Amino acid sequence: MNWRRIVQLSLVHVGVSITVVPVTSTLNRVMIADLGMSALLVSLLVALPYLLSPLQVPLGAWADRNPIRGHHRTPWIVLGGLMAATGSYFTAHGAYWIEANFWLGLLGAVAAFAVWGMGVNAASVSYLSLVTDLGDENGRSRAVSVMWTAMILSTIFVSLGISRLVDPYTVEALYNAFGAVWFVSVVCVLVGSYGLEPPASQRTTPVRHSADSPAQAMRLLALNPVARRFFIYLVLVLISIHAQDVLLEPFGAEALQMPVSATSRLTSIWGVGVFLTLLGSLPLVRRIGKKRSANIGAVVAALAFGLISVSGWMGQTGFFMGAVFLLGLGGGLMTVSNLSFMLDMTLPEAVGLYVGAWGVANFAGQAIGNVISGLLRDFFLWLTGAPLVGYVAVFSMEIVGLLLAVWLFRSIEVEDFRRQAQTRLQDILALAGD
Repeated sequence: MNWRRIVQLSLVHVGVSITVVPVTSTLNRVMIADLGMSALLVSLLVALPYLLSPLQVPLGAWADRNPIRGHHRTPWIVLGGLMAATGSYFTAHGAYWIEANFWLGLLGAVAAFAVWGMGVNAASVSYLSLVTDLGDENGRSRAVSVMWTAMILSTIFVSLGISRLVDPYTVEALYNAFGAVWFVSVVCVLVGSYGLEPPASQRTTPVRHSADSPAQAMRLLALNPVARRFFIYLVLVLISIHAQDVLLEPFGAEALQMPVSATSRLTSIWGVGVFLTLLGSLPLVRRIGKKRSANIGAVVAALAFGLISVSGWMGQTGFFMGAVFLLGLGGGLMTVSNLSFMLDMTLPEAVGLYVGAWGVANFAGQAIGNVISGLLRDFFLWLTGAPLVGYVAVFSMEIVGLLLAVWLFRSIEVEDFRRQAQTRLQDILALAGD
């Protein structure tokens, strides 16, 4: 895969990924802290891309067999990218539709969030499939590395840009910020997708044993106890690290009285921590091993959640921002280590099946984390009448989950996984052929 295509794939990835930033760095805070909406309602809306993720399976399979004007991926990249950008833009309007007329507004908001979620899924499965179509193993690794780095950097800059656009905060400023993200997203998707896929391209022959559905990937886990434990580990880690996604900015607003412009910068502070870890963690991972580095990242993230809770009780904004940066460092180290370990937890004869299973764990963990966090925050707010208690309850749950993940990871060994998988290889292949 040449560098022009890697850059274009990165542009597409950035264009789709940045549609998430205004929703989870600004709109979540506005809806919960400023408009007084239920955190559970907001978390359900924000979780829609994850809840709709099973759509990737039939869409990807259909696109494999049915090119449109000689292209298997480009039409869905463009359509999905435009849907993601447009749906994300209208989510801001949906928040105020709900305030004006709850039931009609909720219907419109659900439609906007659903269009955003469907677009993210349609575009994601298409451009990730194109990475496989266009590159060999080395090319795919290089492309994914560049795409991930570009995504983190774009998240930082978009977060900072939104922070400036909503200072001072008005509804019009919010709409303008979302409109700016829409424009950048559309340009990235259109420029990135132009000429990216060769006309009448021949996609790479799919791995014969690739997972055809989330249900098949789940059935696969029953054949391997170590794989089951790793699946549970991934879900637990993702719940524990992502439960704060919807609540961090509202916490800054309600516990520390931070303005919208300040809470919108939190994503950039977190992103800098993740980026620095991505740049510097590979030597550490090679030196001490993937499991130990993942566990160190989990402990650092757990410490960060504890410090975030303390910052709320103390009313210290600077302390809070430092803890968010620490959370980025811990989360970044966990991401690098767990991704590397996940690639080891496969078999050459059934890569698609196991990667499909880990993908199910990823989407399930993020969706469950979002929903549980909203439910816990609302429950403790109802129980105590103190918003801070609800947030601390969520952060405490994340600390416990991360420490449980460290304990569970001790019992997961790649050698045991592969030995058990090899002995059941015929069963795996039979599942893939069902």
